Amino acid sequence: MNLLTEALSQWNWYLDGWIIVAGILCSVATALLGNFLVLRKMSMLGDAITHAILPGLAAAFFISESRSSLPMFVGAVIAGILTALFTEWIRGFGKVDEGASMGVVFTSLFALGLVMIVQAADHVDLDPGCVLYGAIELTPLDTVLINGWEIPRVVVVLSIVLLINLLFVVCFLKELKLSSFDPALA
Repeated sequence: MNLLTEALSQWNWYLDGWIIVAGILCSVATALLGNFLVLRKMSMLGDAITHAILPGLAAAFFISESRSSLPMFVGAVIAGILTALFTEWIRGFGKVDEGASMGVVFTSLFALGLVMIVQAADHVDLDPGCVLYGAIELTPLDTVLINGWEIPRVVVVLSIVLLINLLFVVCFLKELKLSSFDPALA
C-alpha cells in the first residue's frame, strides 16, 4: 500500500491527467470504428492507413510550409481515404487477397512518404521524428483557452474526433451491422 500511496502523492493532474485523458479519448475514438473493421476481418486496414498517411503528411507540410494540425490532418485524411480506395482497386483489379493488396499499398505509400521527407530534408525543417513518432507526454504543453480553462489542443481535437465517430456510428449503426455481418445483402 505504501507504493500506491507514494505513487498517488506524485500525481499531478495538470500534467498526468491530461495525458491520460488524451490516451482515453484516442482509444475510445478508434475503438468505435475499429470494432467494425475486426468484424469484417479488415483489422489490418488500420495498420495500413497509419503507415500510408506519411506521404499525406509530407505533402501537407510542403504545401502549407507548417506543422500545424489542420493541414496535417487534411493531408492524413486524404492519404487514408486513398489507401482504402487503392486497396480495394488492387484487390479487385489484381484479383488478390485483401491482405496482400493492403500490404502492397501501405508499404508503397510509406516508402513514398519516406522518400519525400528525405528528398526535402536539405530544404525544409521536417525531420522524420516530428511526423513518424507521437509524443503523448507533450500533450499539456500546447493549450487553448476555452471558457477560462486551459485545455490541451490535442484533447480538444480528439474530443471532436470522438464526437464525429460516435455520431457516425449512431447514425449508421444499422448499415454498419448489415455490411459487417452480411456484405452480400448490403
